[in-house]
Amino acid sequence: MTKRTTASPLRTNLRDREPAFALMSRLAAIGGTSAVDFGSDIGVPFGKVLKGSTPALQRLVALTGCQPDAFHVWTPTLVGTAKRSVNGHLFPIRPMLTPVVRGCPNCLLEDINGSELAPHRAMTYRTHWLIQHMGVCLKHEQELVPLWKEVAPAKRYDTAEQFRVMSKDVADGVLKSEEREASDFEIWFDHRLARQSQTPTWLDDHPLHAAAVFCRLLGAALLRLHGVSPSHVPASSQWGCYEMGFEVARDGAEAIRDALHELNRLAEPRLGPKGVFPILYDRLSREHLHDPDFEPYRVLLRQHLMETWPLAVGDDLLGEPVTQRKLHSVQSAAEETGVDRRRLRKLLEAAGMIDADLPDAWAVFDAGEGTDILKSLVTYLSAKEFAAANHICRSQFDLLVEDGILRPAISDVSTKHVWNPLDGRELITELLTGSISIQQAQHGWETIAKSAQRLKLRPAEIIMAIRDGRLQHVARNVQFRGYQSVHVYHDEVAQVLAQDLPSAMSLEMFSKTVGLRNPAYMTRLVKDGHVATIEMRNPRTKALQRYIGPAEAAAFHDRFVTLRILSRIRGESWQSLSSKLRDAGVAPFKLGDTDYGNIFLKNDVQKALSE
Repeated sequence: MTKRTTASPLRTNLRDREPAFALMSRLAAIGGTSAVDFGSDIGVPFGKVLKGSTPALQRLVALTGCQPDAFHVWTPTLVGTAKRSVNGHLFPIRPMLTPVVRGCPNCLLEDINGSELAPHRAMTYRTHWLIQHMGVCLKHEQELVPLWKEVAPAKRYDTAEQFRVMSKDVADGVLKSEEREASDFEIWFDHRLARQSQTPTWLDDHPLHAAAVFCRLLGAALLRLHGVSPSHVPASSQWGCYEMGFEVARDGAEAIRDALHELNRLAEPRLGPKGVFPILYDRLSREHLHDPDFEPYRVLLRQHLMETWPLAVGDDLLGEPVTQRKLHSVQSAAEETGVDRRRLRKLLEAAGMIDADLPDAWAVFDAGEGTDILKSLVTYLSAKEFAAANHICRSQFDLLVEDGILRPAISDVSTKHVWNPLDGRELITELLTGSISIQQAQHGWETIAKSAQRLKLRPAEIIMAIRDGRLQHVARNVQFRGYQSVHVYHDEVAQVLAQDLPSAMSLEMFSKTVGLRNPAYMTRLVKDGHVATIEMRNPRTKALQRYIGPAEAAAFHDRFVTLRILSRIRGESWQSLSSKLRDAGVAPFKLGDTDYGNIFLKNDVQKALSE
């Protein structure tokens, strides 16, 4: 006898670009229940479906009769701990799971008009609306708009229930969006996401998310060619940045390098790459530094910088300090040697070492090959000329000479021109080796002269402490040149060299040593009673100050840890550790709305990393 099979009442079809969680929500709406309760009834936890769990999706396939592989195309599936896969393309979780859910009102209205079902059951949520790189509906050429906002994921993605609340606004045309023609980037992105054929581009060989981010970053940099600052571009116009970057990047590496060359001419090299294309440079050198998907773009930018920038010792090269100059420009060589710039340029052009069409700041040549020419052109200077060439004020120059830091190249007393300008450059290079670059002096950074003056020290004492490694924090301020660009962290100088200061650390210095860049966070921790201090009188200023003594420091390290400390202990980058903690659900220490910066409870971190 043949056993009769009863058709499941849950039989349905997966709609175009519909994720599994939206289908499950539609089924729950049949019985007027939530997706969470419905999942509990059928033995398929809604939370598992939201993560694209294979067993959960297989169970839905069995119940609904959908094709076995249908869910895996447009259902965001958890890969590892930090990414989701959509049709084989990987995207970071966090940008996809924002509380604000977007969509196209016209698509939803078509769903209602084309169905006999109740509006909230007729409407379909499309997966590509989750992806922030897309800002427009290609079908209706209208901007995607916020549909609802919900913090709790289980409620946020119970789409049928959310549609129930807003269905009248959709049906009545209350929910409107701006008309806009889809950009070439958006058409390309949508086709790649759906794996549809289209005109090939250079970007096709690179992971989709990284390619899209690079287009946006490059586009933001290219805004400067039109006199526009990225900070002036509202969120609703970010699609323009994607488009500008895509127009260049789709044609390949050579086109990208040409665009970077154009950007070079907008600023002085001494401002550093961050001063020319700040967002692009910052993201590739920090946020995406360890993501292999961004490696092609880092390689391109690194090659561009090494081939066109006269990077000096102490400059930043994608997160690493420059330790040896590779290229000189006419301008940088003239400044270091004191040679007349016009004379130097004529000689270099005659030797075929520079591009005659480039300005002095960007006309570069190999620093090693140019050594002999520069030495042959060096003209010895007077003390006044030497100090000016190396941007040393005369009083500082005299102190450095008195203490033997600077010495004349020759002892011929019959002439004033006894100073070799290269000696000044060698001193500055020595001081900046291993330094970092800063855009401006803040949070305790001072010139050697100012720090020495405040502590009643001689500048030679600070220079000797840098040379023997007692002072670890040295920076090159890109706003200044020569000796004036060398900055030290004042509290560290005070701690190391001012013997009559308290042995305990000031709050600012302690913040710096543990890796809290903004001292205000430490002040806030102290004020709110989370970090103990001692009150001592500063023997120089005679003012009562709060300090972190050895016991207080030990108590801090027993309770808290920072990314900088973790990085030192574990030998991993702080970016990698930050990602691990985020994936493990460990958030920075915070009480209420009070922000204490990137500081974590030590027990939480140890537990998360051990697991």
